[in-house]
Amino acid sequence: MKRFYNYKLLVGVILLLVLGAVPAAARQWSEEYEKKVGERAVEAILKDNKLYKDEEAQRHIEEIVARLVPHTQRPNLKYKVYLLDDEEVNAFTVPGGYIFVNKGLLDNVESEAQLAGVIAHEMAHNCTYDALDQLKRAQDMSLATAAAVLVAVLTGRDDEVTYGVLTAGQVVTRGVLSTYSIEIESRADKNAAHYLIEAGYNPVGLLTFMERLAREERHVPDPNLGIFQTHPLSKKRVADLIKLLNEAGVDINRRAVTKWDPPIVETGEINGQPAQILKLWGQPLFAFNCAPAGGDIEARAQRMVEVLTQLLRNGAGAYEFGLTRDDEGHTAVAARGEIVLTVYREDAALVGKSIGDTAIEVTQNIRRALFKERIDRLY
Repeated sequence: MKRFYNYKLLVGVILLLVLGAVPAAARQWSEEYEKKVGERAVEAILKDNKLYKDEEAQRHIEEIVARLVPHTQRPNLKYKVYLLDDEEVNAFTVPGGYIFVNKGLLDNVESEAQLAGVIAHEMAHNCTYDALDQLKRAQDMSLATAAAVLVAVLTGRDDEVTYGVLTAGQVVTRGVLSTYSIEIESRADKNAAHYLIEAGYNPVGLLTFMERLAREERHVPDPNLGIFQTHPLSKKRVADLIKLLNEAGVDINRRAVTKWDPPIVETGEINGQPAQILKLWGQPLFAFNCAPAGGDIEARAQRMVEVLTQLLRNGAGAYEFGLTRDDEGHTAVAARGEIVLTVYREDAALVGKSIGDTAIEVTQNIRRALFKERIDRLY
């Protein structure tokens, strides 16, 4: 799987995506200055990067922005979206409402909710003059130097070149760009989640995207970023975002905003007998080779798949699955009041167990598959 962020580009994201604690009305930045810095940065970025032509994707992102912007701190800010022909899974913003989205991000988001989450995150940073606030820490910076710094970190120039730009502009020593990124990003996530909820998007999309990033980080050795050692640990942001969503009463149903494979029934063999095997994510759940009296085995299989799929889509968890009785008093496996399957005498005989033990094993198999899903998400 591709890395979700180029770490040099991520420095730019961190530099630009700073959520300040001071209300926007208290800022000292003029629209003219913000616009000039943004225009300089955009000019340089477009000079060194190829645009990606996709009218449908362009229109889709612009629609997301239009839906979100009324719920931000700057509802009158006019945004302009650029698509870059870059395979890195990334997006970033520059002052003045300019949003850049890489082709790699479009190819890798799993739902509109995830894409909206990333866009909302970028808008949150721009709404509070994040890049300009960061640059303000280096006093007396000229417009040209400000734009140069932004472009240097956003376009992923070599560390030596980037450091040269910074020192030439007397922008920073090691302390200026390397301190508060974890808090900054978590605050930005908080603002983005607010926009998403108010606009009617599922904020769990932002969470699942962050979880993918955190999972990816665990498989990549820490890069040597020198003075740019500012990338926040995504697991901290994930924890903060989960806490925020819980406090907001949001149902954290990850399957609603991610791609996942539904259960299937495959033909196989159990104890030397042909059988149908219900599976979930490669985990065998239940084997059967019969149908209730007057029933059809294919119809039985289809119903199992449909009911289990719907339960999973609605966010059913491992411990919601347990034993019950169907209308005729047979032992069954159910969740949320829905019977997934009934265990008959013939099913138990197929696996050489009692009806009760067979039903218990089915329940354990479902829970095992769901625990594996959770572990895969974390690691």
